[in-house]
Amino acid sequence: MRRGLRGELGLSDDVAVLPNALGAKFRFADGKTEGFFASAYREILRRLDAWTPSSIVVDTSHGINYMPLMVVEAARLAAAVLAASRKTEVEITVVNSEPLVGDAESLHVMELHKERITPSSAVQLVARHFLVDENKNYFLKYAQRCGEDKPFKWGRALFNGVYLYLAARRGEAARCRESLEAEFEVEVKDGVYERYPRPQHAYLHALAEVVSRIFPDKDRLSAKELEDLARTYAPNEAVEAVVRNELNKLREILATCPDGRATLAELLDGVKPKCAADRRNLYAHGGLEKNVTYVECRDGELYFDYGECIGEVERHL
Repeated sequence: MRRGLRGELGLSDDVAVLPNALGAKFRFADGKTEGFFASAYREILRRLDAWTPSSIVVDTSHGINYMPLMVVEAARLAAAVLAASRKTEVEITVVNSEPLVGDAESLHVMELHKERITPSSAVQLVARHFLVDENKNYFLKYAQRCGEDKPFKWGRALFNGVYLYLAARRGEAARCRESLEAEFEVEVKDGVYERYPRPQHAYLHALAEVVSRIFPDKDRLSAKELEDLARTYAPNEAVEAVVRNELNKLREILATCPDGRATLAELLDGVKPKCAADRRNLYAHGGLEKNVTYVECRDGELYFDYGECIGEVERHL
């Protein structure tokens, strides 16, 4: 296939042939046809990482009925990873050609759809499958090496602006991403695809890739770092406003830098709490729930971490 495409169409060596069912000649061992989408996502993402384009054109003119739909979805997911990790915008244009009839020398190409994926809309795309528990059964079988339900905690934290948690768990997301790389290998024997990636692998990979790329690998973040993350990645204005307003309020209250490291509850209420967060307040205060958040001042800047309370934060995500 690769040789034929390169020769007849004059394409470069960078040609991908993706797994697909074709009657009795090529088929999947389990009778499904799931391999195309995840393989398309991985191949597109590999090229986007190498080329870092500002725009992508997806031609849906040819392919078995479900293939154009899946390749658009795969391109959108891969573009979201690129947009988030590079802090850039990626434009996707979907086109389709009228059929070739007779001896026609030219074809009319129609623009079907155009959208611009920003870092903030990228967060919506990669987190959407991990926001409700009803989706867990769909993913658990494929997320064993990712901590089973951990991706749901990452997705909720990413969508709701709990960035301090994600920085502390960035290493876990990186290990999840690395474990998923091998899942994209395809094995075919006598026309039967015996191994291939599932859609779950693509969605898990995209989330882990974004979390591991955009967050620094450290437990403590400054107020400025948290503010910059909200400005770039908040999926809507409400989340950005919550995080930035909370930071501004703390800057005013703690204008005189506190000595040493203490919880916000100690500084604001004069009490030394145990690690016992209120779930509503965790989200309402941009992840800076006073009973689980430590603050320290260095060089005139506030730095935050969860310390030994990170398990309590995780319990509420």
